[in-house]
Amino acid sequence: MTNNKSKIDRLHEAGVIAAEKFSDEDKKIIDKITDEEVDVLIKLRKRLGAVPAGKEHMRPMVPV
Repeated sequence: MTNNKSKIDRLHEAGVIAAEKFSDEDKKIIDKITDEEVDVLIKLRKRLGAVPAGKEHMRPMVPV
């Protein structure tokens, strides 16, 4: 998927990450993942459902 938005922006808008809580070093690491990996993370977040506001640290990104 070709997109003009940054990977951080795409993941944040999809509810995968809370971008404001990431350090510059975290952002550099996220920028290294592939667009395909970003797409998979977004699809996984959709399957798991929305994260309650303020509770993103309480819900894993993977089914347990």
